Amino acid sequence: MSATVSQVRGWNPIALVDIASSLAAVNAEFDDLVSDVGRATRDGLSHWEGDAATAASARSVADRLAATHLVTAVDDQASEFGTAAGLLTEVRTSTLAAVEAATAGGFAVADAGSVTAPICSSGNLVADLLLQSSFDEQARVHEAAVRSLLQSSADVDRMCAASLQRAIDAIAEISASPGGPDRYSDVVRDILDGNAFLPDDPRELAALWDGLTPAEKDGLAVWDPTIGNRDGLPAVDKTRLNEDLLVPITAAAEVDLAAVEARHPDWARGENVPPSEGVLDDEQQALRKEWESWTGDREKASSAVAGLHEVRDQLDRDGRVPTFLLNIDDQGRGAIALNNPDTAHNVATYVPGTGTELSKMGGDMARANDLLATADRVDRDSKNSVVAWMGYDAPPGLSDAAQTGFADAGAPRLDSFQDGLRAAHDGPPSHNTVIGHSYGSTVVGHAMSDGGSLDVDSVVFAGSPGVGVTRVGELALDGIAADRMADHVFATAAPADPVTWIGVLAPEVAHGGDPTGEVFGANVFESAPGNKSIDIPVLGDVGFDPDSHSDYFKSGTPSLLSMAQIMTNTGNVE
Repeated sequence: MSATVSQVRGWNPIALVDIASSLAAVNAEFDDLVSDVGRATRDGLSHWEGDAATAASARSVADRLAATHLVTAVDDQASEFGTAAGLLTEVRTSTLAAVEAATAGGFAVADAGSVTAPICSSGNLVADLLLQSSFDEQARVHEAAVRSLLQSSADVDRMCAASLQRAIDAIAEISASPGGPDRYSDVVRDILDGNAFLPDDPRELAALWDGLTPAEKDGLAVWDPTIGNRDGLPAVDKTRLNEDLLVPITAAAEVDLAAVEARHPDWARGENVPPSEGVLDDEQQALRKEWESWTGDREKASSAVAGLHEVRDQLDRDGRVPTFLLNIDDQGRGAIALNNPDTAHNVATYVPGTGTELSKMGGDMARANDLLATADRVDRDSKNSVVAWMGYDAPPGLSDAAQTGFADAGAPRLDSFQDGLRAAHDGPPSHNTVIGHSYGSTVVGHAMSDGGSLDVDSVVFAGSPGVGVTRVGELALDGIAADRMADHVFATAAPADPVTWIGVLAPEVAHGGDPTGEVFGANVFESAPGNKSIDIPVLGDVGFDPDSHSDYFKSGTPSLLSMAQIMTNTGNVE
């Protein structure tokens, strides 16, 4: 059924905007309160151990997830009101403009949309007939336009009403659902009972998750507190789940550190440290060896605690873009996104290299932030997101970086993560890019060679010691033909970067050909040259600049600009 002119004229879309604003404001206040309560609860539970603490933690997670579902549902409702306001305003404006155009020409427009031409009565029969014929034709054109727009108005009205009702029903379902296992589907009950498994494939998991009720999601989260690390879940859900997980694994790391220090409280205070010089008897040598072992244990435990605290600090920083905790575990791995990758048009995943650890992630997050800021400048009309992915065990030192084992182990994790980004994305596919720096480029290369393939649009190798192959044709991206790979692979190397010289200076420890070499066949873009005349103590002027290896993401450099253009698929990369 079509709308009428009076109905459309009586619409007040601005009222929907006011409702959306009010809902968003109240919901934001509620979300802040939920976060405050959750933070206070987590702080309290971090100092409580035992079965009761475990039960309390599970209940806290369930309550927090229930509140999160409500916040998300209200956000969706506010968004639907805002969307409806825009659509109704547009169709109302077009319809009334068509009506005004007709009446301005002297035509009469009925409420149902019919248009009547004015009557010609000049007294000249021939002239009146000709003019009336013209007026009648114009009336038919006006009527077709008005009736079409009235029908569109009715269609938009019904569509908006249905969308708003779905949003309202979602809130009602969350409010009414008791969340008990008796309401779970057979699929979820089988998983909880151990008779089935969650899908490992990110796309299958995304499809399953999308079909679950809020209560079922909560049940799975209580059953497996690490579920937020599974690839394929939405970034918003992953963040809530992983922030809850961050509390117990941080508490456990702190307990481990305290246990190590309790073995030798005096050493922890810097007292009674066994001598390392002079003539040592057997007892002193044994004590020294024990001290060295204890020191290693303490450094490892301290690094774990510092890393988890740094993750929390990054999430709590004020005045920054929204952050999403996509991965976190008790093995020193994690991933944080700047802006929501699920709703972004362009998504870049930055993979750092040797020496990467959570305790030092501040520098990696700064690089991600600089890349995002540059991408926003070169493509102001798109939503951009950058992920700092520390989801693999990186080589701890330069000597370890000669090994391929770290890349072999990290490659499938990166592949699954990229599949998860695709599976969780909302709307048309985003333009996805992976940027590997230093040994991170080796990980990326291993993920897209020897039978591996990444589901991304572009790949960047920066300051690379090699990516495991000698030519770009040996790499693979999903859906990209081998003879088109060169259009999707980019590389850069600062002339003074010593890491990029490894293939020349020590080919036996390099990881394949130089990605910036002509033989390799990638698109090579410019980097700041660095200082080739830097003087290193003892060695003197060696002709390279170690600092240039860290400058690819430095604000204002040509390399950062090019990476932003590649990420957003804009401009001519040079």
